[in-house]
Amino acid sequence: MKDKDKKTNGGVPEDVARMMATAAQQRRMYSANPDPLPVAEPEPAEDVLVLSDEEILEECSEQPETDIGNANRLLIRFGEMIRHVTHVGWHGYDGKRWLEDASGSVVRRLAHRTAEFIDDEAVRLDCSEEEQAKIAAGKIAREELKKLGKAAKDWDAAKLAEYERLQKDVEKMDKVEKDRSGRISSRHAHAKQAAGTSKINNMLQEAAPYCSLEVLDLNKDLLALNCENGTLRFFCSEVGDTGKWQIRVDPHRSADLISKLCEARFSQDAGAPMFHQFLQRVMPNVDYRAFLQRYLGYCLLGLTGEQCLLFFYGAGRNGKSTFVDIMVEILGDYAVSMSIDSFAGDSKRGGAEATPDLARLPGARLVAASEPEMGVHLKDALIKTLTGGEPIAVRRLHQDFFELIPQFKIILSGNHKPIIKDDSDGIWRRVHLVPWEIQIPEDEVDKTLKEKLLATERDGIFAWMVKGALEYLQFGLRVPDGVRAATAEYREESDPIGAFLRNACHVTGADSDRESPENLYNGYVRYAKREGLADIRQATFTRRLPDQTRKSWKGPDGFMHQFQRIRSNGTAYIGIRVREEFAGKPDIGSPPEGRFSDDEPFPESF
Repeated sequence: MKDKDKKTNGGVPEDVARMMATAAQQRRMYSANPDPLPVAEPEPAEDVLVLSDEEILEECSEQPETDIGNANRLLIRFGEMIRHVTHVGWHGYDGKRWLEDASGSVVRRLAHRTAEFIDDEAVRLDCSEEEQAKIAAGKIAREELKKLGKAAKDWDAAKLAEYERLQKDVEKMDKVEKDRSGRISSRHAHAKQAAGTSKINNMLQEAAPYCSLEVLDLNKDLLALNCENGTLRFFCSEVGDTGKWQIRVDPHRSADLISKLCEARFSQDAGAPMFHQFLQRVMPNVDYRAFLQRYLGYCLLGLTGEQCLLFFYGAGRNGKSTFVDIMVEILGDYAVSMSIDSFAGDSKRGGAEATPDLARLPGARLVAASEPEMGVHLKDALIKTLTGGEPIAVRRLHQDFFELIPQFKIILSGNHKPIIKDDSDGIWRRVHLVPWEIQIPEDEVDKTLKEKLLATERDGIFAWMVKGALEYLQFGLRVPDGVRAATAEYREESDPIGAFLRNACHVTGADSDRESPENLYNGYVRYAKREGLADIRQATFTRRLPDQTRKSWKGPDGFMHQFQRIRSNGTAYIGIRVREEFAGKPDIGSPPEGRFSDDEPFPESF
């Protein structure tokens, strides 16, 4: 018997048993994090006063038969379930989050039910104690009148007065009963009217001011994250550097005013072995994988202090789209997929124009866009605004402006790098280019991988993201050196002249430093040759160079300076000098062997 055919006591070949043991070990490794997530006990639930059906009916029956009364009825019955957000619209609480009710399928239906319940109020329209006393007195008076019979002429004044008093008591009773009957009829009629479309509209319109919120009232807790089985809260055990970040899972509460929900359950024991295998294959660099985990954890939070975006760059079949799609799917309401046109291109909007794409972003934690076309320009100013963390005025179509404070982080991805015209640190410090360099062979591509991972490892991937959030809070983003280097290369590709001025020149601002356009171009040629930058014709270089005088550049003294173009006996630039290693005419190499070689005799004729 060959060694490979040897069997264990269980009858399984040894080589198969070894593979099974290895697989089991891998499953154990991936199924749980080696360091358990620090999960604290949830806060105790708050006591909420709940009215009984009888108490609700009693309160509603006391409301007037007006639009305001109907609004009060809606709030008495369903006020804990509805909110009106200014400039956005009605929201309904579904037990986990405040969900926008754009179609009216929630709040308007509750208004319908409120109108239908009005008819039941008729049975509660009892008489007041005073009226009940009149009815009781009237019944007694009626019996006494029966005994007295009809008034007679021989009655004395006292008996006649008693007769008149009894008649008045009966009249009072009749009036009370007539009024009660009228109230009941009126309430039935009001119930019928309240069910009309205009009355439903009025009910909602009058209720809105009493349950209104501003957009900024929603999702205010930047360290809270709603998921399927509760609200995750990130907190630090102690103040200062010695504190350790932890999480707890609290029950869903309407009072938290959260309008978003992750489409995953949190379980610290959930594993994701296939996801880790996928990520290791498409992103073999361990530092990059750890960075992605921290950044996606950062995306779970409402914090925006990093003021940056990621650009996933690489050719097709490298896993970046699958990775982003999985993150977007798990983040659910917290993620927004947008067209790349929102971030890149030449289109411009006026200050008064609607911004329906940006109006989708309140409360979002991740914004994803992909596939910019070759040569498209990034909207530098917009990127600065969106990543700056400052309030932004946005509005929906045919609506007023409202204020949005960004909580979202941005991931752009594509096969082509968008051009960034702005060469200032103000934009480039916000951009982190992450190369996706592995390309999966076409015959190995699993087109259903995303669906498989989401179906079997959704909660485990979510736990991986939560751990990334804790690591971010504890240690920061920690951008890998490779990402910084790739971003620096991207910057030089976007503005080769700016790269030359920044890396091959000294900008001093001093009048004593002076260069001609030709000297600067020669310096660029030398620098571009060394760095592998694009060739630029001298005429193009000379035409673009004046634009660089409007920028400030860090000089050798560490301060920011500008250089200037002057025209005196020709054009020159002052306040700048080319570094020695790039000064002088570029070395164009020796002449090729052949006709123009130094040792070739000059031909007598051509």
